[in-house]
Amino acid sequence: MAMTATPESKSTNMASRAARKLWREVSRPIRRMSRPAQVTPAAAGHETIEFAPPASSQPFLTGSGAQISGFHPQQATVEPEAIAFIQKIVRESRRHAGPIIEVGTLLGITTTNMALAKTPEQKIITVDNYCWNPWALTPDVHASLTATVLHYLIKSGQVEQVRMDKNEFFRTYRGPAPAMVFLDAVHDYPETKKDIEWAQKVGARIIAGHDYCEEFKGVMQVVDEFGGPREQCASVWVL
Repeated sequence: MAMTATPESKSTNMASRAARKLWREVSRPIRRMSRPAQVTPAAAGHETIEFAPPASSQPFLTGSGAQISGFHPQQATVEPEAIAFIQKIVRESRRHAGPIIEVGTLLGITTTNMALAKTPEQKIITVDNYCWNPWALTPDVHASLTATVLHYLIKSGQVEQVRMDKNEFFRTYRGPAPAMVFLDAVHDYPETKKDIEWAQKVGARIIAGHDYCEEFKGVMQVVDEFGGPREQCASVWVL
């Protein structure tokens, strides 16, 4: 008897297919292609050629979202040079009790990079309402795609994926003081101010975030009002 697919299973299948395609792009940014060398017919062997996708002329994660020409999945996280910097901050957080709370998940790429540097006992709570993505995915498909990317980390208890508006999460959070909070959600002055004030209120030991740059002047202004970055790499900042 033929089975009728439910909307939930269709959404999950779409997310799984998208995740597999996306993971291939993220995990293999430089591909090797073997082809016959362009030499005389008498030459033997093959020439191995390396190539990378052409660099985008657009900056990382601008507010234009889906209108970014040639948007690459690797742009759904911090700048490449800032990944090691975030992992250094995460290693600093090992000295403190409490979870790492990430506000703004998108695809979970930054989440995964943080998970590589934390202790096995530390949990990452990553919060997003999945209202925006640069591929015009519906919120349900977007959330399912991110869950697929984070599947192992979620199933092994290292990451908790919370689908919720960040301000509602702030209002209802009753957990321990975070060892670290990483802010990468709404990149304007009032929302970033709310994020930092909440992190201070709950006693976060390390407060960091993304997009301290000229494109997001509101982020720069509020971070400066809280004393400015004590450390910075690319557009990643730490108070």
